[in-house]
Amino acid sequence: MKHIAFTSLALIAVASAPAPAQLSAMSDAVPVRLAVRSDSKLWLEGSSNVRDWRCNATTLDASVDLDDAGAHASDPTAIAHLRHVQVRVPTRGLTCGRSQMDNIMYRALHADDEPDCRDILGRFDVVSRSGRDHELVMQGTLRVAGQEHSVRLPIEVERLHDGTLRARGALPILMTDYGITPPTVFFGVLRTENRIIVKFDLLIDQPATLASSAAGGQ
Repeated sequence: MKHIAFTSLALIAVASAPAPAQLSAMSDAVPVRLAVRSDSKLWLEGSSNVRDWRCNATTLDASVDLDDAGAHASDPTAIAHLRHVQVRVPTRGLTCGRSQMDNIMYRALHADDEPDCRDILGRFDVVSRSGRDHELVMQGTLRVAGQEHSVRLPIEVERLHDGTLRARGALPILMTDYGITPPTVFFGVLRTENRIIVKFDLLIDQPATLASSAAGGQ
């Protein structure tokens, strides 16, 4: 009887175990990371009592994660699978077009003070979608000048004619929320406004494995 009972249990275990095809599907059900193209952009926009200004990122490390390993940028359902966006910009990779303004900005952002101040880092996850898949709301964190805060931003994702995915967003922030004193120049003659806008325009068409990007994305 004991032998029969063990045999029955073994048969049940074998019958309930995933088939090889199911195991393969389960192993494939992992995120896939898409690297952004080199012509992707991120920049800061602000204003002062004299004129508006813009600082562009000359170096940009960003990625977009899909929740389906079978999806890729050319897949028509890729937008529906989008789950996570990560953007990293070296603080000294920002340039405003004038060396004097660059140096003022680096000091304001504490670029050389602490390791955490050396990068501007954003991590965002999709939390809602509108009736149309290409209008998303993302929530996550933004780290500037070593201080990190929770943020929420809408982004627009569209597919271009050549199959490229394009993700665009704009996030207004206050410098003082990140411990940044709005810069002044010439003894206060030029005063930078507290509010700035972080904007990005990411282009994605090359799939990459999650493992190959994990080191830079952690």
